[in-house]
Amino acid sequence: MEPWGMTGPEFLSAYWVAVLAAFVISVVAAVVGRSGSGGGRPDTGRLDEYQLAWLAGGPVRVEQTAIAGLVARDVVRVSRSGVLTPSRGATRADDPVQAQVRRLLGSSHRLSKAKPLGLAQTRIGQDMARDLVARGYLTSVGRARAAKRVHWLFVLIMAVGVVRLVNGISLDRPVGNLVFSLVGTVALWLLVRFALLNIRQRPAAKGRAALNQARGHTTTRRGSIPEPSPLGAGALVGAAVLAPVALYGLTAYPDEELSQVFAMNARPTGAGGGDGGGSSYGCSSSSSSCSSSSSSSCGGGSSCGGGGGCGG
Repeated sequence: MEPWGMTGPEFLSAYWVAVLAAFVISVVAAVVGRSGSGGGRPDTGRLDEYQLAWLAGGPVRVEQTAIAGLVARDVVRVSRSGVLTPSRGATRADDPVQAQVRRLLGSSHRLSKAKPLGLAQTRIGQDMARDLVARGYLTSVGRARAAKRVHWLFVLIMAVGVVRLVNGISLDRPVGNLVFSLVGTVALWLLVRFALLNIRQRPAAKGRAALNQARGHTTTRRGSIPEPSPLGAGALVGAAVLAPVALYGLTAYPDEELSQVFAMNARPTGAGGGDGGGSSYGCSSSSSSCSSSSSSSCGGGSSCGGGGGCGG
């Protein structure tokens, strides 16, 4: 009487069929986990700077884009060491995202701090992510989580193999082929597990196409920042400041002096790529003169304000 009513070769055949099925399911799960939703609802309207920032560098890039807008409008000032503090008598934030980031900054915040502000956990951040997923620009975090669980199929199959191994040893049956099969399955499981656990929410094909199109229409020229004015201030700041930072990171801030400060202190962003896009310009840490539009000298403890340059 054969254990489990199957000979050794019959069990191994069934075992490897199960392993192959688990591998195919894992490949499908990986593909689905990295794909977009296909745009379940009609996609109307353009992507704003914050949505592009999310696609380019995740929620941290959105935070940095809002910070750039706050600095440009002199709502927040940044010191040479990368500490953000609210300006006295500052105007209100220009939009809900900037208002949320301003609240998250508190009384002060260091740019190089490893922990992000937490915009992704706020309602406005969650709504932004859901909208991008629903429109097919961003992969679904739910799909990614589901894909990560698929590797447990291999664990289940190996558990059955181990039980069969113990049973075979107790009956003094040859188990060499089963041992080699289990070792091979462990190696395959580790490979699949690594691939599945590295699935992250990222731009879908539609999102990458939108990013490429936006980058083709956005320059990172350095120059003076438009002065806030009652009429059209948001649009001016959006075109001159928000768009470059959203697409390329804080080092693309269109003021040489502030760009250098951000380059020295801002943390890198992930998702759609690193924090980059522009060369570092402007002030050194010494007392040399700055070549930005403000033409003021750089002091070690000074703060950099909205119109560009290091103020006294």
